[in-house]
Amino acid sequence: MDLIFDFLTFSELLLCCGVVIFASVLQVSIGMGFGMLASPLIALVKPELVPGSILAMGLFVAFSGAWQERKNILTQELKLGVGGRIIGSLMAFVLLLFIPDVESFFIVFGVVMLIAICMTAYGRKITFTDKNLLGLSVVSGLMGSITAVGAPPMAIIYHDRDPSIVRPTLNAFFFSGSVLGLVSLGFSGWISLQDFVAAIIFLPAMFFGILISAPFKKLPSRFMSMFLLALSALASILLIFRGIV
Repeated sequence: MDLIFDFLTFSELLLCCGVVIFASVLQVSIGMGFGMLASPLIALVKPELVPGSILAMGLFVAFSGAWQERKNILTQELKLGVGGRIIGSLMAFVLLLFIPDVESFFIVFGVVMLIAICMTAYGRKITFTDKNLLGLSVVSGLMGSITAVGAPPMAIIYHDRDPSIVRPTLNAFFFSGSVLGLVSLGFSGWISLQDFVAAIIFLPAMFFGILISAPFKKLPSRFMSMFLLALSALASILLIFRGIV
């Protein structure tokens, strides 16, 4: 227990677990929202744990989803998507090298989060082609490595595909992307062992959120989505303000 509280006070632990529970409920209820909500809110509570701990938790979630439906993974699309994600992660690595301090990271993080939110709210549907898949995978890799939110670009390209194929393919893509994001953060010096310890600590909260999510599925999905985007945007703006001030 001493190791936990070397970098996380009891009040911070409670707040972060509350965020993880809330984000997990939204993820199960409307099919998105975990990283988009958890990343900026945890950054407000304990910025040192973002995006590393969120990416580390995403490893487990994405791997579980991909493994359960592994027979339906579209291997060729996955290869192309991962290739784009590698390029995006390399771009994120270079960008992270030029971020001098935590305050500057807040600003970059907040701006990228707002872009992700706008893409989710107003993203124009794009025809599925190999070229578009590669391009949006690059964007996903850049955004995911900095904020742990790489889903919006992929949601745009996969909007009208068969869900039984999209789910495992994207889960496999996000698993690979989480690994690449963690590598980028590692080489750029923006991740530490405490991120992985925190991810393990937060996992029970995530499972609890999944467990209690059933009643929330009855709420209007549009209301839940708008609430998610509004809260994420507010948290991102607060992070930018915190970085500037």
